[in-house]
Amino acid sequence: MSRLALIFALIGLAAAVRHADAQPPRYPNRPIEIIVSYAAGGSTDVISRAIGQKFQERLGQSVVVLNRPGASGSIGALSAIRAAPDGYTLYGGFTTEIVVLPLLSKNAKYSIDDFEPIAVTGIVPLVLIGSKNVQANTLRELIAEARRAPGKLTYAGSLGSPSHILGAWLNQLRHITMTHIPYRGGAQAVGDVAGGHVDLLFAGISAAKGAIDSGLVKTFAQTGDRRSSSLPDVPTFKEAGVRQFDLDSWCVLMAPQGTPAEIVALLKQETANALADPQIKANLAAQGVEPSATQDVRAFLTHERDKFGRAVRELGITLDQ
Repeated sequence: MSRLALIFALIGLAAAVRHADAQPPRYPNRPIEIIVSYAAGGSTDVISRAIGQKFQERLGQSVVVLNRPGASGSIGALSAIRAAPDGYTLYGGFTTEIVVLPLLSKNAKYSIDDFEPIAVTGIVPLVLIGSKNVQANTLRELIAEARRAPGKLTYAGSLGSPSHILGAWLNQLRHITMTHIPYRGGAQAVGDVAGGHVDLLFAGISAAKGAIDSGLVKTFAQTGDRRSSSLPDVPTFKEAGVRQFDLDSWCVLMAPQGTPAEIVALLKQETANALADPQIKANLAAQGVEPSATQDVRAFLTHERDKFGRAVRELGITLDQ
């Protein structure tokens, strides 16, 4: 090789090295975190862990679920929003903090526009459970019991959660007075219903399933148009005579606003792969988590925000005093 050819070859090699150095590292090349705003064991936690496990298998990086409860879910939501938009921090969100809390409090200074939606990861019907201290065994009997002793029966639920809203709604619809007791998460509330420390809870089926199957709590009715396959013996509210109940809770996976489109697209595909896995589908169905056919996640969230907004305005619920 001539000296001139050698010089050109070295120049080309240097340029190739610079080009390689300029390329961003392949995603993902380090662990991914999924933040959940509630304690372990609730619907959002269960779904996030199932998806995280599949991510780990397919993407070759560990996935860690971080439980950051508090302030009706806003602590976890805000920590996700403030994270670097690089795909390494995701958010397993729930109805409460995603669309309801910003409607109820001026202090919740965020909205669905602060996230990049990835997928609706599950529809979570709610089941009304009660402690053994409650005398009633049916919804009709429960309403009569509440009517006989206004304010005596208590119901648990995070402030602004579907559990809180549905309890207030049942109070209004049936002219009864049940007392709301704030809780930080569904798993703790289920345990306290089972232990007789609080009377009632509109619980996500996945969070309550263990207590139900063990006979530790009573069941009265479940939301939705049809009975969950995991609770075939529990009537819907419509079957039990309260036809106006049309709110369900749901879980969603999101990333901080500004996450690169190619990373969001990859995460959408991998989330779809995870939710289509037969074992994951079976496990979630057994916990009462229904699949969602939603393709336009942002449109879904906007619709849900409007629907819950009408409910909280009608009920006069606010967290600002």
